[in-house]
Amino acid sequence: MNSRLHTPFARGMVARLSLLTFLDGLAQSVSFPVLPRLVSSFLEGDPAMTALWVGWLEVAWALPQIFMAPILGALSDRFGRRPLMLLSMGGVVLELLLDALAQNLGWLLAGRFVCGLTFGSQAAVMAGVADTTPPDERARAYGFVNGAFYAAIVVGPLLGGWLAEANLRAPFHVGAAVAAVGALYVVSFLPEPLAPVLRTSSQEPRLGLGEAFRLLGTHPTLRPLAVVLLLSWLSFQSSDNMSVLYTAHRYGWSTVQFGAFVAVEASLGILVQGLVAGAAARRLGERRALILGTTLQGLGMLAMGLAPVAILFWPGALVAVMGAIARPALQTLMSEAVHADEQGRLQGIVSSIASATSVVAPLVFTSLYAWAIGGDRSPAWAGITLLCGAALCALGAWVAWRTAPRRQAPPPPVSPR
Repeated sequence: MNSRLHTPFARGMVARLSLLTFLDGLAQSVSFPVLPRLVSSFLEGDPAMTALWVGWLEVAWALPQIFMAPILGALSDRFGRRPLMLLSMGGVVLELLLDALAQNLGWLLAGRFVCGLTFGSQAAVMAGVADTTPPDERARAYGFVNGAFYAAIVVGPLLGGWLAEANLRAPFHVGAAVAAVGALYVVSFLPEPLAPVLRTSSQEPRLGLGEAFRLLGTHPTLRPLAVVLLLSWLSFQSSDNMSVLYTAHRYGWSTVQFGAFVAVEASLGILVQGLVAGAAARRLGERRALILGTTLQGLGMLAMGLAPVAILFWPGALVAVMGAIARPALQTLMSEAVHADEQGRLQGIVSSIASATSVVAPLVFTSLYAWAIGGDRSPAWAGITLLCGAALCALGAWVAWRTAPRRQAPPPPVSPR
């Protein structure tokens, strides 16, 4: 194991990687509130066509990632994490510039596709955490990095909405500038996390989608964890893509009310990821933290989907946020299931699985939701996608309980008497 893991280098690297994650998330999220409005401006305000094109733009971003993320991850195992981070930030710059200068929808489609082809900074960051952090500190480190992304999601949309009041294209220009700052930060201030001794040889056949996914076949303990990851992302899609529609339909929430809900949820997510997740993993062990977190998420989504009034929706949402302790635990268990020179391939597979759910799940859940609110059905049917998410969480918790590897949690420190 690299001797740097137990020095201040590891702690400093986590902070540096968290800052890059914040810049990346900020650059992309600043345009979230205005992208639908920009799309609508090309469609003469047609709401149905706007919704359709926003969906296609999401597909144009996610579809190339399914194929490219494992390849980029394998390349980062060979050449290091910084080149992939730089490529990814450059792709974000190009996308946002195309958006800012767009003359028609084709420009937006091209920008999303380019960003999807090159998007890999998150995978490189997560691999960098595994490169430089010992296993017993990894869940806390992943929680820090995830918390930085949550912080960006809080700040970015607020900044984007404020900028759009002056000019609809301004958030895209600012996002491109932030991504450019992130690229300069990688070049000038971020050390390479992957030591040369751990890089794969150019003679090793590690490129290609099939070769990357062969990792699941060579590491038996990784396969059930990948299933848990898939179920977790599907569950996330059942809520993330539908909550705004669900709360407006069932509770009559305005965009301001939903925005306040998202801000509170993301702020709590920062606290859970940054403080609670690491402590839970240390006291319970990653396996129990994963099972507990997935169970809490499922219970929270069950309460959200059944809540007849908004005042009962909020407690369920808070329980679901506490379930975020599962993600750092799962990331840690997956990183421990592969060798040190395979972390990039692993994170590429993780990104590929997440992207696949971003293509398939929105189509499935929007269709299910449309069926649920149609006809003369009770308003209670509107929560069906959240109930599906709760069922997926329950299945994920069961798979984790049956198959997740056991690792004894270190005993808590003894308090001096």
